Amino acid sequence: MSSNKYNGWTNYETWNFNLWIRNDEEDHSHALEMAFDSLDEYELSKRLEEWAVEMADDCISTEIGFIVDMIYSSIKEVNFYEVATHLWEERQEAIREHDGEVV
Repeated sequence: MSSNKYNGWTNYETWNFNLWIRNDEEDHSHALEMAFDSLDEYELSKRLEEWAVEMADDCISTEIGFIVDMIYSSIKEVNFYEVATHLWEERQEAIREHDGEVV
């Protein structure tokens, strides 16, 4: 993984993945659903990574070449655990709010 920080995130790829899943209501709902269905942040991070690869596969189809290599190499740079910890915090906050606890 790259050692360059970007906007407080591990790197540009991590920041960009987080940005896209949070700025699309359907993707954000799906990511939160994965958080609620996961046992912990690690499991969630693996699910997020699988989801990112699935999205890339859907977009790429059967193409091969430079662009495909760039897409998959970018996915490898994403710190999915970092994104998962932020989603996990959001999940925990939703649980506290649902249970009536003051956050």
